[in-house]
Amino acid sequence: MTHNISTQFPADDFTSSAPRSAVSYIRVSTVHQADRGGVRDGFSIPAQRDANQRQAYGLGALVAAEFIDRGQSGRDIERPELRRMLAYLREHPVDYVIVHKLDRLARSRADDVAITQAVHAAGARLISSTEGIDTTPNGVLLHGIMASIAEFYSRNLAQEVMKGMRQKVIQGGTPGRAPIGYLNVRRQTDDGREFRTVVIDSERAPHVSWAFEAYATGDWSVAQLVAELERRGLRTRPTPSRPSAGPTVTSFHRVLTNPYYRGIVTMNGAQHTGSHESLVSAATWDAVQRLLSARRNGERSRIHTHYLKSTIYCFTCHRRLLVHKARSKSGRIYDYFVCSGRQTGSPRCTQRALPTASVERRVEEAYLSIEISDIRRREVEQSHRRHLTREASDREQRLADLGERADVLASRQEKLLDLYYSDGIPREMLTGEQKKLSQELARVDGERERVSEDVPSAMQRVSDILDLVEGAHAGYLAATPDARKQMNNALLSRVLIGPDDEDLRVETHAEVSEILAG
Repeated sequence: MTHNISTQFPADDFTSSAPRSAVSYIRVSTVHQADRGGVRDGFSIPAQRDANQRQAYGLGALVAAEFIDRGQSGRDIERPELRRMLAYLREHPVDYVIVHKLDRLARSRADDVAITQAVHAAGARLISSTEGIDTTPNGVLLHGIMASIAEFYSRNLAQEVMKGMRQKVIQGGTPGRAPIGYLNVRRQTDDGREFRTVVIDSERAPHVSWAFEAYATGDWSVAQLVAELERRGLRTRPTPSRPSAGPTVTSFHRVLTNPYYRGIVTMNGAQHTGSHESLVSAATWDAVQRLLSARRNGERSRIHTHYLKSTIYCFTCHRRLLVHKARSKSGRIYDYFVCSGRQTGSPRCTQRALPTASVERRVEEAYLSIEISDIRRREVEQSHRRHLTREASDREQRLADLGERADVLASRQEKLLDLYYSDGIPREMLTGEQKKLSQELARVDGERERVSEDVPSAMQRVSDILDLVEGAHAGYLAATPDARKQMNNALLSRVLIGPDDEDLRVETHAEVSEILAG
């Protein structure tokens, strides 16, 4: 903010000549400094102002204008009031540019040189109200030393801050503000020492967990989730600078892609196991990411929907098929499924559009290939019961083996991070390897969960799947569109379908295939 200031001096101070002209530049690096005590001009601003005005008085100068950058970093030379001051110097005769300290003006030696040259080019002298800067050789030397010290302080502070944040993340802590669904809190140890940690926000966390579970079904778009969450009353936490608000599509898309919710803290591309409690299981997280990835390839729009939309894929290029409505010259509407690769694929897919009615019929017929008879069901149940009973005696050993595998994967993750932090590998390699390890670890965790089940629970899971596949074709024909979608999501990984009747391949979920294999 720029202020025009007229400073009064005693009449006998200037009898032989008019007073000289000066401008005062003030900067505070945080909004907190500028707003301290609820007053816009915090403690730091009046202190700098008084010191600069006293310096002007001692130089026999009037402060003609004041420029204040609030909440601006000294490392950013593109500060609004600094730019305004330099423009003011080009348009008005000014003798002095007064700052409280050189580090208020710049935090790097290069920026200091550029700003000082601009001040000198305008015919003004740069003056520090607390440092002995002038045009003498000693003053110029001191100027260079102080500018170098300011740059060292800035860089060293940034390095120490990053080092502290990195150490906190390695130990599972959360750097900065926790995302929605969590709260940053202060706690005390038994001996009275204070520490900061993250806890679940009991008001907002249930909404976030529900959103992940709902999106994983494939029945919701992000926009629909946001509308439902707002109806349920989800609001962001208010801050001193921002009031509470409802979620937006953009902000909630960031929520759905934030690995923090599955217990991972990310810093500079590196992922670390967090000490906070996760809100989403590994299986749900993976399902959500697969859906988000697929919809980036063409299923963002929910204008046209269909119960097969998240199930059928192109037989030629294996990309998702999208609903398309074509209008004839007479105005008649024709429904088709079109490969998303025809618009966004590289290379472009050449598979022609498929009439919706034909696709529906062929998927109905595909259920004949996965249904089982009552006799086959009993055989499968007996086989699984014998298998689970045998496994029960080996469960402890199997869990121990899986635990060792999980420990090996965790160790490899730690070694990978050590290699990255010692500049042994680039960030791109780190993120790629971390993704592979995380997927393998999620698979191991899922298997540990299954092995941990007792025989009755495991048999109930088998029975639930067999309920769907026994007489599946007849059940699918009689089902409503919503029920068909649920059957597809429960049983089918995907159905690859092309123009010809033989261009059809049904892929069931791995668990379903394992159960049906007996």
